[in-house]
Amino acid sequence: MSEADVIVIGGGVTGAAVGLGLLEEGAERVVIFDEQLPSQRLSRGNFGLTWFMCKGANNPIYAQWCRMATKAWPAFAAQLMEETGYDIELEWTGGAVHAFGEEQFRQYAASVEAITRSCREVGLDYPVRMLNREEFAALIPEMPLGEEVSGAMYTAEQGHINPLLLLAALRSAFQKRGGTYKGAHSVSAISPKDDGSIAVATSRGTYHCKKLVVAAGHGSPRLLTPLGQKLPIYPQRGQLMVSERYQRVLKVPVLCTRQTPDGTFLIGLSTEDAALSSEVTIDAMKNQAANAIRLFPLLKKLNWTRSWGAIRVMTPDGAPIYTRLDRFENITVLALHSAVSLTPLHVKMIAPWILGTNEAPQISHFSNKRFNV
Repeated sequence: MSEADVIVIGGGVTGAAVGLGLLEEGAERVVIFDEQLPSQRLSRGNFGLTWFMCKGANNPIYAQWCRMATKAWPAFAAQLMEETGYDIELEWTGGAVHAFGEEQFRQYAASVEAITRSCREVGLDYPVRMLNREEFAALIPEMPLGEEVSGAMYTAEQGHINPLLLLAALRSAFQKRGGTYKGAHSVSAISPKDDGSIAVATSRGTYHCKKLVVAAGHGSPRLLTPLGQKLPIYPQRGQLMVSERYQRVLKVPVLCTRQTPDGTFLIGLSTEDAALSSEVTIDAMKNQAANAIRLFPLLKKLNWTRSWGAIRVMTPDGAPIYTRLDRFENITVLALHSAVSLTPLHVKMIAPWILGTNEAPQISHFSNKRFNV
């Protein structure tokens, strides 16, 4: 297929979700190009949280956007299961962010109060509450807390999934609905034409479309710069570690530690400025292990079997970029962290906005123009 109605550059969680949404919204010929560079495959290095908590403390619209996405997750996962047969292992068991010491506990409480107010202003609930140490311990009775843990932020209305299965399910649903997925296609240039069409040059030929979506992560700037579009994103490396299997004792995921259905523990939450290097480092692994053991002393008994790094796509304010190019209104750019958590909205709300059939009021707040100061 060399002609398409919409081409999506980038086949990770964001690109696949938007591609699926475009088909749901009525687009007929949708093609996804996926370069599949290991250094950019963040979708395969994701912690797998479907969370709204902690997001948007200084950005009320982003807090609202994340809350809207999370509310949609149970129905969205059920729809994917019905359509594709993939069980993405959604566990809707809530989530917690632990606090060390009383000062951190007070800071978390103030954050919860501020975000609750911003969500209430637009009719959204923010069902997060503070748990003292005893309440937190009662929530996870089989996982003793470290001595320094003073409590936690907690909500029952979020969970975690298997991000590898999510990516597979999205691609499966996209293709079942008639979308065309083309792996190992490296896009080298985007060329808008006088007739309003767009030529997309790839390593396997040139394709033409009416609308283009650029969701290529850190591959996006090199494609957009020739079009006069600056994309203010930067790489931030995160590292994850996975343990041997253990009996299931942690049913509620914590921001830095979760236990998967097969019994392995994942720990993470590292942040490093390392350009596009996805290597792992001993220092980061030591810090992560020490922090996790400080929270849950039981973890010091386990063998850790694997570690990997992935490169986050970060924006200056942490919120997503959803923007149209000024000179080329039929080219849309998506760049963001938290692609897993925001997946339902990328299918149900971003896709209609791209096609011009509907626009959620929050979307305009995430334009790239907010950085033109």
